[in-house]
Amino acid sequence: MKLKDRSAVVTGAAHGIGRAIVLRFVEEGATVYALDRDEPALAELSSAASSASRISAVVCDCADENSVAAAAARIGDVGAIDVLVNNAGINPSPHSLTETDPAGWDSVIEGNLRSVYLVSRAFVPRISPGGSVVNLGSILGLTGVKSCSAYTASKGAIIALTRSMARDYAPNLRVNCICPGAVETEMFETYLARSTDPEAERRRIESAIPLGRLGTPEDIAKAALYLASADASFITGAILTVDGGDSI
Repeated sequence: MKLKDRSAVVTGAAHGIGRAIVLRFVEEGATVYALDRDEPALAELSSAASSASRISAVVCDCADENSVAAAAARIGDVGAIDVLVNNAGINPSPHSLTETDPAGWDSVIEGNLRSVYLVSRAFVPRISPGGSVVNLGSILGLTGVKSCSAYTASKGAIIALTRSMARDYAPNLRVNCICPGAVETEMFETYLARSTDPEAERRRIESAIPLGRLGTPEDIAKAALYLASADASFITGAILTVDGGDSI
């Protein structure tokens, strides 16, 4: 087991990629503190795990300072942690810059970037020497995309923040970033639903991916496990694209 006797905090843990990461980490022996604002989905996550006793569900809005502080206080009794995965993120209604109103811009920046700042500020001081931070970016933060300015800006900032954090916290901690491509999650299905022909849009996206398929949450969870484990002990500041070659 790659994370035996390790403890991890995972944000955005109740759905999609975050859920897959929690389940994978538990399978590999970790105790996981699963943070999400969706309380019913957190309860379902615990029941789905192979060892539910190693999941502690913590209701938390990771973009809210008070909520993060309360979550950190709740986890406070456990002492040091070994891994932090900053996965929480949103993309409710993508638009170009001029079509994005200030409230919509602030909401996405807070949900994606401010959440990484707040959670990292609360938990990085508690990570054991030799521990790992894994931030979730996106290939859109590397390549850009039409009509998605706030999301691409937030994910590009997470990539830059990862490199800065890697410098700040070396040699005690490793900090890396995963940039997923198109992954079959609820967020992706919501994107498809906005299309005039969702199935045609799905086929268009799949056909542009060199490996010929969409990613799965489990694909990203495997990458997170690698970066969190001792297998990646000489890797920090890396930006790992997990996209089937879509960003080539």
